[in-house]
Amino acid sequence: MDKINVHTDFASLPLLITLSAPLIIYLLYHLVLFPLFRSDLRSIPGPFLAKLTDLHRLLLVRTESAHEHHLRLHERHGPLVRLGPNNVSVSSPAAISILYNTRTRYAKSDFYPVMGNVAHGKVVPTIFSTQDESVHEIMKRPIAQVYAMTSLKSYEALVESTEIFFFDRLRELADEGRPIDLGKWLHWFATDVVLEITFGKRLGFLERGEDVDGIIQMIEQRFSYVAVAGQMPWLDKLLHKNPLIAFLSGLFSKPTMSPVMKFALERIEERKREFREYPEKRGEGRDFLTRFLNIQDSHPNIPDFWIISWCQQNVQAGSDSTAITLTSVIYHLLKNPDTMETLLAELDNANLPSPIPWDIAHKLPYLDACIKEALRMTPAIGIPLERVAPPGGIELCGNYFRGGTVLGVNAWVLHKDKKVFGEDAASWRPGRWVEASEGERKEMERALFAFGGGSRVCLGRNISYLEMYKVIPELLTRFKFELKDPSKEWALRNAFFVYTKGVEVTIQRREK
Repeated sequence: MDKINVHTDFASLPLLITLSAPLIIYLLYHLVLFPLFRSDLRSIPGPFLAKLTDLHRLLLVRTESAHEHHLRLHERHGPLVRLGPNNVSVSSPAAISILYNTRTRYAKSDFYPVMGNVAHGKVVPTIFSTQDESVHEIMKRPIAQVYAMTSLKSYEALVESTEIFFFDRLRELADEGRPIDLGKWLHWFATDVVLEITFGKRLGFLERGEDVDGIIQMIEQRFSYVAVAGQMPWLDKLLHKNPLIAFLSGLFSKPTMSPVMKFALERIEERKREFREYPEKRGEGRDFLTRFLNIQDSHPNIPDFWIISWCQQNVQAGSDSTAITLTSVIYHLLKNPDTMETLLAELDNANLPSPIPWDIAHKLPYLDACIKEALRMTPAIGIPLERVAPPGGIELCGNYFRGGTVLGVNAWVLHKDKKVFGEDAASWRPGRWVEASEGERKEMERALFAFGGGSRVCLGRNISYLEMYKVIPELLTRFKFELKDPSKEWALRNAFFVYTKGVEVTIQRREK
């Protein structure tokens, strides 16, 4: 009997295979043959596995050093590298004016909605994460002027308020004589500044000398998840944005609110209450929140969650990008003492007032060169900013890509282009910006992609510029920094933003 059963089971296999054959052929074609032999991407070089699955690029990002992997791939293969079955990394200055121009506005890829938070079962759009250009335009239009440099100059007093407190804390640390992690202190400073100019109130990172309520760590973890899950966006729909998982989680735990969200909601409610009681104060506020609420008052159709979204975006993106560049400037100056001497000579000879006004600071040529060189060497974002080719396709670097192909430029790769930045593009040399002819300098500036480009260029870039140009000269003329171990290299952790680690320094007061 056993033999008969076994024979009967195996006899059914051909029928099973016959019935399954169409499905097997379909999967084989769509998952292996089509990606492998796709005509428009067949000639694009890259790792073999990248032609078959997005898992390859996910694993690269998971290493937290994707920028280094992408740079090596482009050094080996040239301006076009295939990172996935439908994903190509582009490293060409010409690609910026095509992929990110303000006229055609190519759609963002499915990577971006991964950044969105879920409320009441729906993904809440933000200016940065929305794929819908009309939604982006509607959300951006009312506040665009608030971010113009002419408006941001009115925030100088708020930046200076936090600066003064920061310098007091650094004097205390200098007197104590113990080494500090400069990257951490600059991150706390940048976060307190952006909170001050957004809400008119700091949260106390500098006062306490710590990551208050783990907010910075929480933001890093969030971007780390986004960077990885965004390589295969369906994972986010399965995990983070799955209604079933959200329902089951709600059965076993109460929903929690992030400290940033809690702080934002408290400030918004506090400000609204103040305006109800003292309407005349509406015209007195200098921070973003007051201006956002005034905009809402004149545009009643603006929902409250837009105010929250605008404020949160300031904090989450503004603090990280600024802190990374501030740390990069000082780290590279300390590792290259000749450039530090050149900058200090410029600052000393300029006979600068204190606090240093933006109108003076941004005109100092070598300071400007150092900040641009830091943005070039260590752009804050370390993965490609993806766009989708339009239905009619697109031509880049002499290659045609059919509609729907995901294409993106990684600033970390583009900024090492020797044709644009010289044979020493991998080295720190601020002088390249000063010595270049006007034409060469404009070419380098066009290729500077640290804040993205086109209609989706980082809205808060001027906030970063304002902070950097004001605080760096003050820091260097007030204090002398030395690396605790000059032979030690810093560590970089790519979690969408490329975070700096291990910049330990000693501080001394500098005679003025």
